[in-house]
Amino acid sequence: MSEQYLHLISNLYCSFYAVAFIFFVAWEGNGTRRQLFRIGRNFILFFLVIVLADFVVGDWLLGGPSRLAVTPAGLVSGPEDSIAKHLIIGLLAADLFDYGFHRLSHRVRWLWLLHSVHHSDPTVDASTALRTHPVETTLNVAGLISLYMLLGIPLWVEGVRAIVLNSLTIAHHANVRYPRWFEYGLRWLIITPGVHRLHHSTEASDQNRNFGTTISLWDRLFGTYREPEPARSCHYGVHGLDGESWQTLAGMILTPWRARNILSPVSAEGRSIGPD
Repeated sequence: MSEQYLHLISNLYCSFYAVAFIFFVAWEGNGTRRQLFRIGRNFILFFLVIVLADFVVGDWLLGGPSRLAVTPAGLVSGPEDSIAKHLIIGLLAADLFDYGFHRLSHRVRWLWLLHSVHHSDPTVDASTALRTHPVETTLNVAGLISLYMLLGIPLWVEGVRAIVLNSLTIAHHANVRYPRWFEYGLRWLIITPGVHRLHHSTEASDQNRNFGTTISLWDRLFGTYREPEPARSCHYGVHGLDGESWQTLAGMILTPWRARNILSPVSAEGRSIGPD
C-alpha cells in the first residue's frame, strides 16, 4: 500500500466522519439551545476519546501509524496475500470482534459500567454515536490492533473499514425517519438504524439484543437478533442514570465509578446476574 493511498484513506476517514455528522445533525434539526448544548457535551467527550484512544494509545503506545502499511505474518494472512484477501478477512474479523466486545460489555460488570455511558443518553440522536467513555474506546482500539497483528492484516484495512463504519454508526443513532426500502429492505444484511435503536431501549431484554455494528449475521448466528416492532415506541437510557448529573461532561466521565452501586449487568431475560 503506497503512501499516496494511505494519505487518501486518512483524508476520506476524516472527511466522511465530519460530513456524516454535520449532515445528520442538520437533518435532525436540533436547533434549540438545550439540544445544541447537549450535542456539544457529547462532542467534547468524543474529543477526549480521540486524544486517549487514538493518539495516546493507538498512535503513541501501539505505534499504529508505523504499522499502517506493514503486513505482518499472522495466523491466516501474510505479506504475500492480495489486497482483496486482506480486506475480506480483516473486515469480517473486525466486525466479529466488535460484536463480541459489545456483547461482553453488557455481561461483564466493569465493562458495563464503562459502556453505560453510551446507553445512558436519554435522547438518542446523531451525537449519541460520539458518546463513549474514553477507556472503553481505548480497550476496543487496543483489541482491534492486536487482532490485526495476530491475523496478519495491515492496519490500513481498519482505515477503510472506519470510513464506512463511522458514517453508519452516526446513521444508526440519528433521530430521523428513513425510507422504508432502507430500513426494512436491508435488515437481512446490515444493522439498520431501527434494529440498533431497539438496543438502546431502557428494557434490559432489548438492550441484550442486536449487538452487531455493521452486518446482522453475527446476531442471527448467535441468537441475539430481535426484529423491531413497527408500532412500538421505545424509551431510551439506563434506569438509575437518567438524572441530569449523569448527563454532564464530568458525570459521563465519572459514571463508571459513581454507578458502581447502581448498575449490574443483566441477562437477556432482564434478570440481574450480579457483579463479577
